[in-house]
Amino acid sequence: MGRTKKIILYLFLVLIFFVFMSACGGTDVTAEPPSNDVCASIVDTKCVRCHYKTRICDALGTKSKRKWKKTINFMMKQGAGLTEEEQKKVIACLSSLPKGSEVVCK
Repeated sequence: MGRTKKIILYLFLVLIFFVFMSACGGTDVTAEPPSNDVCASIVDTKCVRCHYKTRICDALGTKSKRKWKKTINFMMKQGAGLTEEEQKKVIACLSSLPKGSEVVCK
């Protein structure tokens, strides 16, 4: 294989890697979660309309950010009234809180 072909193959593989990483990553993955007050406010005003806090509390520490996003997307299909910004915040909150966190479980 010639040198030019090797370089083209290498660049193609690097391009594929970056495309894959951007599709899987997203910029909000590394974002710092909102304050505990913001988290508690969203849970208290939006989530408890349909769920007891114990249900949400029991799920803390068991789901990744990706799984919380999937859960929130499902809740939106069920009629949850969250703005796009609130969705991002609650996903960041719930995925970062440890099991039994007083933010949700109090």
